[in-house]
Amino acid sequence: MATQSVIITSTNYAQLPETEAVYAIYAQEKDTSKPINCRYVGQTDNLRRRTGEHFSPDEPNECLREFMQSTKTKILVYELMPGSTEDERRAVEEAWIKELNPKCNKPD
Repeated sequence: MATQSVIITSTNYAQLPETEAVYAIYAQEKDTSKPINCRYVGQTDNLRRRTGEHFSPDEPNECLREFMQSTKTKILVYELMPGSTEDERRAVEEAWIKELNPKCNKPD
């Protein structure tokens, strides 16, 4: 399945699908509006709920919490994986982490 991307905010994430997915959170390049500097890669059984949790001031990943609470434009790139198992999503997540080298997935 192809990836999709959307600018996300603390108010529009509720438009995301409530399905299984692997996702990456990026900053936005000012001149081209393209995703740059991958911050985080994750997998979830509910993309809408999990994205909302990342906007929470209680987000446990300090690096990601600081980015999500900042005024920077955030881009969510995701691949929907309806009906997938957690193991299937984790395999894709691990491949994305290896490829994208997200800043906030690294141990503190």
